[in-house]
Amino acid sequence: MSDKVKIAWWGKHFGEEPPLIGNKDQGAGGIFFSGCNLCCVFCQNKQISQGNFGRDYSIDELVEVMLGLQKQGAINIDLVTPTIWWRQIKQAVILAKNKGLKIPIVWNSNGYELVDVLRELKGSVDIYLPDFKYSNNELAWKYSGIKRYLEVAKKAIEEMYSQVGLFKEVNGVGKRGLIVRHLVLPGAVENSYQVLKELASMDTRIHIALMNQYTPLYGAKDIPELNRAVDSEEFNLVYDYLLKLGFINGWVQDEGSRGVLVPDFKKDNPF
Repeated sequence: MSDKVKIAWWGKHFGEEPPLIGNKDQGAGGIFFSGCNLCCVFCQNKQISQGNFGRDYSIDELVEVMLGLQKQGAINIDLVTPTIWWRQIKQAVILAKNKGLKIPIVWNSNGYELVDVLRELKGSVDIYLPDFKYSNNELAWKYSGIKRYLEVAKKAIEEMYSQVGLFKEVNGVGKRGLIVRHLVLPGAVENSYQVLKELASMDTRIHIALMNQYTPLYGAKDIPELNRAVDSEEFNLVYDYLLKLGFINGWVQDEGSRGVLVPDFKKDNPF
């Protein structure tokens, strides 16, 4: 209930899907919030999600960050791991729009969110960009320390879709809608199949970002089945299944995309 948020980094970010970053002079207006409601052993941003890295910003300062990113030419405000700060963010978005913020708001989350919270955000978010990590709740507990992930995430994504609909872009720039990300994990092809089946039951026109960037970071190195990259056969099986289900929109990373694209969290961002 504080009037502060903790932010690890903000600036123009180029590690998102093509319509969310535009050209080399644009970029997403990334704001990486500290803290997370999941504890994924393979998190690529663990120093901020679980390490309490960052500093406190007031709501008014967050407003100025958003307006500053728009002034710098960012094509959206990309709120990364925003869930635990949703009350403060909602206030900041309203204030920023009253002060001239016009670019889309992207809610870039892990997918584990309460429907009641998402309904509070209705009208404040233009693009929802959730992960759909697990169909297997045992894996969710083992790898992310969370219960009932499938049930919670599916209801959340359904609510997101009901609010913003299919993803739409204008001249290559995303304006509104839903994009769902899924990271393929080593040895978990069946988990990916079931995630895609759940999404297909909603709508096969949903934009899917199928990710092949898994890297055994942090605690994943101590879990034998996670201490390796996803091999080509595994990823291709999931990709073929995506096509078999009839998905027609989205992006698929090739093996050359495994490099993790994250900001330099040690670089200061003065107002």
